[in-house]
Amino acid sequence: MMYAPALDTDELRTAADLVRLAAASATERATYAPVSAAALAQSGFRGPACDASSARLAECEASLSASAARLTAAAGVLDTAARMQQELDEAAAFAAKHFHSRGVLWLNAMSMMLDLQLARSLLGANKKEQVYDPLFAHPDEALESLHARHAQTVPASTLEVVEAANGTVLEAGPSATTVIVGDAADPARVITMVAGATTGKPSQLAGELEKAKYLSEQTGAAVVVWQGYAPPPSLTDALSPHRAHAGADDLAMFQAALEERYPEAQKTVIAHSYGTLLATKTAKDHGLLADDLWLLGSPGVAGEHSSELTLAGPDSTVHVVDSPTDPILLLRSGPSAALGASPSYVGWGGERLPGVRGGHCDYFTDPAFVSALQQRTDRPAGM
Repeated sequence: MMYAPALDTDELRTAADLVRLAAASATERATYAPVSAAALAQSGFRGPACDASSARLAECEASLSASAARLTAAAGVLDTAARMQQELDEAAAFAAKHFHSRGVLWLNAMSMMLDLQLARSLLGANKKEQVYDPLFAHPDEALESLHARHAQTVPASTLEVVEAANGTVLEAGPSATTVIVGDAADPARVITMVAGATTGKPSQLAGELEKAKYLSEQTGAAVVVWQGYAPPPSLTDALSPHRAHAGADDLAMFQAALEERYPEAQKTVIAHSYGTLLATKTAKDHGLLADDLWLLGSPGVAGEHSSELTLAGPDSTVHVVDSPTDPILLLRSGPSAALGASPSYVGWGGERLPGVRGGHCDYFTDPAFVSALQQRTDRPAGM
């Protein structure tokens, strides 16, 4: 159980006070302009240059007054955010006292969403600009409505692929789409696929949906192809952990959205390749609302030991799945790997799955892996 809010109540209050101070300064400076204009008029200075000077002073007054108004509004937004964050802090303390780990992790996501909305409010984001629209922001919207709304913004070619797979769009943005297949109305289990490098390209969505459909058929679960972060577009880009670290908040919020929408369903996260770094970074820094986490063919994970990862409950399990013929194993040496710790190192922890065979892209159809995944379907979601 780990409460790690994105915002700090005291810091928000301090920021509000500082912004208010800046507003007061701008207001005071604005009062100098009409005084200077009056003095200029009484000086005897006349002509075009005088008129231009007076006009510039008037512009200065208007600009400073407008800035003061915007800063005052911003201070009010920060005050509101501070009150909301305090309420989240109090709720988290109550949840922790009563050992409700899922509630604590959900409150982490609430704080992240508050941070996101606060940033958009302060920046005055252009409403016409298309941004990735997280599921967490729409807890009560019906799936049909979500899909219909996103269908108006995703490319026609993407929508065709989604509908061919009988999928429902849960989240969408300028270059990525998150889709659920299987029984999305009332699933007993929801599996989230967190994929690796190159999979965020629209051209790769059909292949990812094929994997999701296969897992859904084999396990009876609703399966999500999650593209809520920007996977590295090439193997060269995958040499940096930056995209995984940047996407950790997004995965935490998505799993919290699933928890709110499907509170009785078992939550499983399957992370492949570069996605294993993202999933473990999420679990380490924010907590991940998942009953079981599967790490497939990892180039490195966050955390020196699996015990550093926070999942949904005390019975949650981290599984390490490696094929001995997967070339990505060459990126590991002892306790270390190219992008972090080596999950196959005996001292890292986690449960290892034997009998897996094939190459780096063969895990999703591997009989040993699929069989192990099926055996987890009867496991009830933990507290």
